[in-house]
Amino acid sequence: MQSLSLRQTRLTVNCDQNLTRVVTSFVENAGICFGLEPESALDLTLASEEIFNYLSSTGVQGEQLTLTCRQGGYFVDLEFEFHSEEFGLSMFNLTAANSVENENAVLETGLLIASRLVDRFSFFRQDSLSRLILEKEKSYPTIGESPEKQPPPLRGTVIKRPDLEEVKLFVRYVTQNYDPCVVPSSFQTPGKVADMVQYGHYIIAIASDNSGAIGGGIVWTWKNEKLVEFFGPFIPGQPGHSTIPVELADHMISSLARTTAMGLITQSPSPDLPTDYFEPLGSISSIKPGQESCESNSYYRHLREDPGTSVWAHRLIEEFLIREYRKHVLARQINLVTSEGENKSQDSVIATELDKSISKATLKPIWWGHDALSLLHAHITALLQEGVFNIFFEMDLGRPWECHFTTSLLESGFEPRLVLPYAGSSDILIFQHIGSATVS
Repeated sequence: MQSLSLRQTRLTVNCDQNLTRVVTSFVENAGICFGLEPESALDLTLASEEIFNYLSSTGVQGEQLTLTCRQGGYFVDLEFEFHSEEFGLSMFNLTAANSVENENAVLETGLLIASRLVDRFSFFRQDSLSRLILEKEKSYPTIGESPEKQPPPLRGTVIKRPDLEEVKLFVRYVTQNYDPCVVPSSFQTPGKVADMVQYGHYIIAIASDNSGAIGGGIVWTWKNEKLVEFFGPFIPGQPGHSTIPVELADHMISSLARTTAMGLITQSPSPDLPTDYFEPLGSISSIKPGQESCESNSYYRHLREDPGTSVWAHRLIEEFLIREYRKHVLARQINLVTSEGENKSQDSVIATELDKSISKATLKPIWWGHDALSLLHAHITALLQEGVFNIFFEMDLGRPWECHFTTSLLESGFEPRLVLPYAGSSDILIFQHIGSATVS
């Protein structure tokens, strides 16, 4: 199946409140044109209005702002590109609450509202140029309660790319036969998965027979140009001695043979995974709702010789990284970050990805500042109160500033658990909250 092409549109406008209607009209019409329902497009529009009002009332007043609206298939994203040394980004924290004593209280309340109207955000700053990206997902019906008839054992196997109706049927088979911990959260909405396949976010191969029955499948997605993540193989309704998992894994690996991918990884291995094909990276523990803690391994496979790269790290985790890199034969130059009296921001910012179906939260650093420790404590408290017990933190070892979170993470009860090769701008280090401090 060929991936559908994505579209985008752009508006450049002065930061002048008199032009607010120009901005909101642009965002609303672009959102609807790119597939959002009117209610979702309105949410994105209101968020853009609050952010534009903030920028027009602060230091960038009168300067040019560029807005880019992009179609993402199952979502629409809106990027603000502007020049500003100060932006109230802390209002985007999960735990943010405004103070009436702040002279910009009304404006920052608008940013707080904007952050709650969208599904995800990211922020980048290079020199004086800032980029804020908001994402709003399309609405999809969740999977029906009526179970699908169990697929029969296949008589002969053909591995192929499915059409959209086969994608949705495969998703329903997997959801009703597998533990949610090994199934992508997107599988709760089959229509979303179909759109993800149409627009190239997911690639799916299924196993079927000449009658058209579906007896298995595997899903993979590009994390970046060097790393591919996969889910499965899944073989609902098939006998335990089936060769389908190996056939699906072979198909996926061969399809990546002449690409830029350096490695293949799964963090949620299926019980049907042919583990002989992969190397265990390490494990994380998880607490399922109403159940005791269990350990889950992550698996990795090199697709070509690793040329090596450089990473950054705090001295407190240097030994952990040395052990991991030796164990997995990964050539890495570890550079240590230091704090030598240079200025740093007052406020830290952390993005939170929630999957309440498996009681999981993943924290991702957006900005580092003096309040990192108190912000982490606030996030942990809020998540535990919501019944989210599996809390992780992703640190990109290719971005030196992210490593400055290390001390605060250890003091907050996190410990390093897993290195994901090439999962970010370099490797990603996964920390897991274990509930007690490891450093005084």
